[in-house]
Amino acid sequence: MYKSFTIKNYRCFRDFTLTNLERVNLIAGKNNSGKTSFLEALFIHIGPNNPDLPLRVNRFRGIEFFELVPEDLWGPLFYNKELDKTIELSSINERDERDTLCLKLVEAEEAFITQRGTEASRTSEAEPGKTSLAGATELVLDYENGSGKKGTSRSFISVDGKIGLKLSNIKHKMRAIFLPARDRFLGVDSERYSKLDRLGKADQLVHTMKLLEPRLKRLSVLVTGGVPLINGDIGLKEQIPVPFMGEGVVRLLSILLAIYDAPDGIVLIDEIENGLHHEVMADVWKAIAIAARESDTQIYATTHSWECVVAAHQAFSESHTYDFLFHRFDMDDGEIKPVTYDKSKLDTAIVTGLEIR
Repeated sequence: MYKSFTIKNYRCFRDFTLTNLERVNLIAGKNNSGKTSFLEALFIHIGPNNPDLPLRVNRFRGIEFFELVPEDLWGPLFYNKELDKTIELSSINERDERDTLCLKLVEAEEAFITQRGTEASRTSEAEPGKTSLAGATELVLDYENGSGKKGTSRSFISVDGKIGLKLSNIKHKMRAIFLPARDRFLGVDSERYSKLDRLGKADQLVHTMKLLEPRLKRLSVLVTGGVPLINGDIGLKEQIPVPFMGEGVVRLLSILLAIYDAPDGIVLIDEIENGLHHEVMADVWKAIAIAARESDTQIYATTHSWECVVAAHQAFSESHTYDFLFHRFDMDDGEIKPVTYDKSKLDTAIVTGLEIR
């Protein structure tokens, strides 16, 4: 798990550090205070050998680029769109090891890149052989882990107007899963459940899901209309697709499947309260706490909801371990600053009705 995370020159962050991280971290703040950008930075940081991630985080926001112009494609990643600066994302873990990923735009020095193996272009029209890089712009990802190992990945726009990727061999030892605010990944959830079922851990998931749906007896992946979907037995004549049980059940199931699919890793959840009624939020947080401890997974979630904050505090206060912190991002003289609330401070804020979202 991470103890701290630093962001420099990424999106709205010029120089930002969040310390005293816990197993479960809930982040709030006003609009445009950097909550989603913080999750994105973590996601990119843990995929240093995947130069597609800086593009993927834009797609999470619903942004697709049809004209591949460097300033449009990568410009919004840089603080104040200063493309001559270097983005730096660095973490310190429990063993005091520092991992650092730097992103910068450069003019390609190589004339060609061989397209085979992990260096193949991701475009549909790519042909075997070589793609010209003369005069192209690259987004370079330089990574160094706590053991001193280094690797460089690249995402480039070639002169023939295609996006290509060149992946390094060095990977981050942890895995990160990002759950955007509104996208559904029913197919991915089916795959994750199948993997969990093969490992003999499906009963563990069902037991945790009962906190939200007490009637649930079992889950299984069934093909419905030609599509594999997770179905549940809730005592009716036959199993029904989980989406028919309500948005809250779907949301919690996606969250738990992501946690169980990222052991010793990180799960990032944007606007965690989406689809969940405030009356069930305490049970949702209890389920998340159970799954995170069982999988040794660290959680980062954002929220706009006061009820969500109160429910999280209640759930962890009633637990045997209060492994939870609440962080609020404030804008102070043009800079984003974090304010962290432990159990005692959160107790006081809730009792006094202090606005901390």
